Parts: sequence; structure tokens; C-alpha cells
Amino acid sequence: MLKVPDIQSIRAMHQRGVPIREIARRLHVSRKTVRKYVADDFVVEPHTKARLRKKRPAPKMDRWKPVVAGWVAHDEAEVKRKQRRTARRIYRQLREEYGQAVEASEETVRRYVRKLKGVRSREAYVPLEFAPGAMMEVDFGHAEVILAGQEASLPFIAMRLMHSTASFVKAFRHMQREAWLDGLVSGLSFFGGVSSQALFDNDSALVREILAGGKRLQTPEFVALAAHYGFEAVFANPGRGNEKGGVEHLVRWAQQNVFSPVPEVGSLAELNERARQECLQDAQRRHKGGRLVTELWDGEQAQLGTLPAKPFDACRKRFVRVDKTLLVHYEGVQYSAPADYAQKALLLRVFWDRVEIADGQRTVAVHQRRSKGDPPSLQLEHYLPVLARKSRAARHAAVIAHGAPEIARYRDGFLSGRPEATRELVAILRLSEEVGLEALSRALAVAEEHHAYDLESVRAVLAMATESAPHEPLPDSAMAHWPRAEIGTVDSAVYGWLTEVAAGGWQQGACWWPRGWRLCTGRSKPRCGPCVCRACWHATGPRRRRWG
Repeated sequence: MLKVPDIQSIRAMHQRGVPIREIARRLHVSRKTVRKYVADDFVVEPHTKARLRKKRPAPKMDRWKPVVAGWVAHDEAEVKRKQRRTARRIYRQLREEYGQAVEASEETVRRYVRKLKGVRSREAYVPLEFAPGAMMEVDFGHAEVILAGQEASLPFIAMRLMHSTASFVKAFRHMQREAWLDGLVSGLSFFGGVSSQALFDNDSALVREILAGGKRLQTPEFVALAAHYGFEAVFANPGRGNEKGGVEHLVRWAQQNVFSPVPEVGSLAELNERARQECLQDAQRRHKGGRLVTELWDGEQAQLGTLPAKPFDACRKRFVRVDKTLLVHYEGVQYSAPADYAQKALLLRVFWDRVEIADGQRTVAVHQRRSKGDPPSLQLEHYLPVLARKSRAARHAAVIAHGAPEIARYRDGFLSGRPEATRELVAILRLSEEVGLEALSRALAVAEEHHAYDLESVRAVLAMATESAPHEPLPDSAMAHWPRAEIGTVDSAVYGWLTEVAAGGWQQGACWWPRGWRLCTGRSKPRCGPCVCRACWHATGPRRRRWG
């Protein structure tokens, strides 16, 4: 395009009657260009020159630029895009780590981060406005966490009230139907009420089929939950996540704030408590219009529906039959049931984190939920009545092999020396009915350490574990009122046998008789710890033997 002075010359010569060919010859342009600029519909626009901004000094931000640049570079190299820190999160982290030393404002930090990331918004949206209690949006996202020392990608539910923008986040181990149900129940309880409508995507946990005319065939558990809480379920069009932009933004916020930096937690409960606190802290921010989210949230409570007195059972219910090995099957996993219900029909309630087996309204067994391909979930108390009648089955019982490792090791050690004493082994296992499985496991670990493979020894270990702590010694002032007893010395010759032991005269399996050393039969096993030899007990009696 020609400059404005050249255009002015062309149009001036054309006004004086100079032919187009001559104008083109004089100005060294084509006749087509001349015709373009002399046309009646051509409008001359003023030439604007882009302004070059000078680099503005930022004395309060210059000190923190290397720190911020390092965080941004680390996120781009090590962290997935959805969990990278936002400019707001970077500013908050600066204040958390360096405190009042950070004098730069949040807007200054945002501007510098935007420059580093090269972010320019190109998406256009239609502004929406929601009445109090009118709409809630729900979606699932994923985040990387370190759970109990192991890296894991966990799904989490995100819920937002669209008027006040109050938010709720909760993580799960999976996002099957039970996780959706539990997340909705927990979120509605967190909000303190129910909105008139709730917007979802078309996840298979909620929608079985999309019908003609935009209708949905919903799953029965989700229909029951919506009816229980009294909200209308609305679904976005497939592939149109922008239709629920509020919760989509919440998912990104959670990935970049709740789960960034990547959290290291010991349990899922700890992670969800952290997410809950982050949501409560986020409610202290100011919404559009300058009001706090908490103020809008409190005002929205009056327009939310009342929560039912009894929460919805966030589970699937199935009738199952217990087989003759006391097992029920669900999604390729086996769960044990009590012996009284062998080959009977029971109700299976499957929650996101546990499985309950019920006889009517009475729960008879609870298992931690497992995934397909995991080993069966077997509980020892379910099989103890059967083992009491069939004690030889304890040698290869799967319930022991898949149970506490202390019990499995003790069984192996017990049977290696006393292979026929299976009834006594079962009697030891039945002690769990009196003291509990955890206490028995600890006692068997102690008994195994001392090679105490008999019932009375285990009872003694349990008794010692349940004894109360020793009393504090009496002070000297209190002791002065008690009579003193003279204690004589003991002749060292009484312990002469220890000298022979130290010289190598004692060996494993040997017992001390009054007339000298004698070897055991080889089948000797401790009766009540490492101090009793069973073979010598029967040969000489308790008063005539000493264990070396």
C-alpha cells in the first residue's frame, strides 16, 4: 500500500485531468494501482504508526524475577499442563515463602508471568448470570499426587454453585458410579442445600444412552439420587465443555492450586481435608462486584433446597448368593461372608471405598473395596467355625495366606515342627474371637520370635500384653515407714552351670539334669517360651529339669 502523500499526488493529478497512463509513468506505479486510488468509493485512511513502549523499570519485582522464572520453567518441564501453577498461585506462594519481603503487587506478578508464558486469550464467551440457588455445575478432573509414597493419578469431583461460585473438591480412587454418587452427596452437604438444577456432562456413570431430541436415559442410581434431593439434572451437549465453563474453570483451578505443587499425603482422607480447606480459603476471595464469596454464599442459602434428614446411600445394591466356600463375587473380585450364610442369598451394597454384605437391614460383613485382578478379600473370623470342624484345612487355608503376614508365618513355623497339631493351631487362631485379630497378630509375632509354638505360650503373651503399666516407685519418704528386710548374699557356686555353658558345654536341644548334661530326643519344642523343653518335661517332670 502506498503512503498517504503518494495517494494525494495521484488523486490531485487525476483532478487536473492528467491521464492515468501519464500518472503511472511519473510515479512509477502500475495503471491498476492508479485506478484503485482514483476510484470514487476509495477512502483514504490516516496512516497510524505503532507506538514503541520503553522498558519500564520494576524495582520491586526485579528481585523476584529469577524465582518466578524458575518456578515457571520447572512447571513447563516437569508438571503436566493442567497442574501448572497459575499467576495467582505463584503470587500466593511467594507471600507464603518470603512473607513481607515481597513488595510487588499481585498484578505486577501476573503481568510478569503472562510475559513469561506468552499467554494471550483468544477464546470468546457469552457472559452468563445465574439467580441464587438456580444452577450448580458438576464435573470430574484428574490430578497427580504422591499417595503413601506412590505416584498416582487420582480423579476428583468438582462442584460449583454458579451464583456465589462457592466450590467443592473431593478426590477418589476411581470415577465409577459410586464415586459420582458419593461426591454429589458430600458436595451438597458441604454447600448446605440443593440448587434447582445441576448441569453435568454425559459420563457413562450418569447417562446410559443419548436419545433423540436431546433426552437422556439415565442410570437408576442417579435417577434415585436426583429424586431424593429434588434437583433437575441438565446435560451439556457432547463435546461442548464450554457450556459448563464455570466448573471447567474450577477443575483447572483445583489442578493448579489444590494439587499444585504435587501434594505428598499419607492417605486419601488427608488429601480431601486439604482440598476442603483450600475451598474454604477460596471462599474468602472477592467475586465480581466486590463482594466476598462467603457473603454471596450465605445469601444464597435461603434459595437452596433443604437437605433431606437422611443422606442418600451412595452405593449400588445387588442380590448375591454365598457359595459353599463362603464367597460372593462382584466385578471379578471375591469377598467372604460369615459361615452361617453359606449358600444363602444376601444383599451386596457397593460403595466407592467399601463393600457391605447385609442380611436385610443387618450388616454382616464389611470389606475394603478392591479392583478387578486383586486377590480375594477374606476375613479370618468368617472361616474359624469351619476350621474348628476341619482343622487340617488350616495347612493350606487361603484365608491365612492372604491375611495378616504374622499369622501366616506363625502357622508355617508351627506346622514345621508339629504337623499333626492342627486342632491346637485352630484353637490359637480362635483367640482372635476374644482379643481381636490385631492383638492376636502382635502376640503371634512375639511368640514366633521366641519359638513359642503352643496355645499356653500364646495365652501368656496375650496376658502380658494386656497387663497394666507398672506403678511408679514410692519415694524415699514413704519407704521410711516400712520395715527393712535384710537380704543375704548368695553363694556363686549355685550358678556354676553357667560357667559350663560359657565354656561350650551347652548345645541346642540339650537339657540340664542333676547328674549332668543329657541330649533331648530331637523332637523337643518349647512349651511356654524358650525356657522349657517338651521332651524333658515328660521325662523328668517340671521339678527335675533346668533349661540351659
